[in-house]
Amino acid sequence: MTIVDPPIREQVAQRVQEALNRHQPRKYQVAVDTDAILEDDEWYHVVVKSPGDVRDRDFYDALASAEADLNDLNDGHQYLLVPAVAE
Repeated sequence: MTIVDPPIREQVAQRVQEALNRHQPRKYQVAVDTDAILEDDEWYHVVVKSPGDVRDRDFYDALASAEADLNDLNDGHQYLLVPAVAE
């Protein structure tokens, strides 16, 4: 895996956040960690987080729906949204 260059990382982060925004849970917001985007072949691995590290059904539904939207873009990449690990 390689770290994505800052200009591309910003574009990927914005694209992923827009997809997440279309599927946000009602009680909180899932956000992209812009510093945690990696590329592996044609895959973008994008770390996402929620306030208080909430991981309920709505969280995983939002991730799955956003991934489906992103992977339908046919932009030459596949997207994997990875939940952040709480410290």
